[in-house]
Amino acid sequence: MTKLLGTTFCLLLGFITALPARGQDKQAESKLVEVTFYSTGDFWKASLPGYKYGMFSGPIFDNKQQLVNITPGHFVTFNLSPGTHIFSTNYWLAQTSKGGAHLKIDLVANQHYYIGTYLKTTPLLMVSTPHIEQTTCNEAQKHAASSKPLGIEHIKEEAIPLAVSETYFPQCS
Repeated sequence: MTKLLGTTFCLLLGFITALPARGQDKQAESKLVEVTFYSTGDFWKASLPGYKYGMFSGPIFDNKQQLVNITPGHFVTFNLSPGTHIFSTNYWLAQTSKGGAHLKIDLVANQHYYIGTYLKTTPLLMVSTPHIEQTTCNEAQKHAASSKPLGIEHIKEEAIPLAVSETYFPQCS
């Protein structure tokens, strides 16, 4: 009987001490930041000087960690930690965060950010370069509402746990 009481007490104690940890997991989840990356644009207008919405296909990095290879007409959302992040993008052949375009941003917990990727043509040189910028939800909706979720094969393996499963482009709240 004493052995049974001791075992029950240990199980009960283990359950009670595990409760705060579960609460902490919920707190950690609520402190994440949703960031939706999207790639849209017009193929035919991409060569016009100054047109910044040329179709973009290439890698997206969070600091030096590659998250995804995004393709035109697609989006992907990640749960990231709050704080300063440097997002970058580059040509599809250049699978590195060096060069390309960079966006430094301070992510605030429980917020949703929208980051557009494009090719922008410089007027004098007629060269298209990668471009990355933060947009408002309404601006993102205007450009990407009909885009499709990016397939898991384009998400880097180490970034898969951060990805959010979505069927449609996120709505503005």
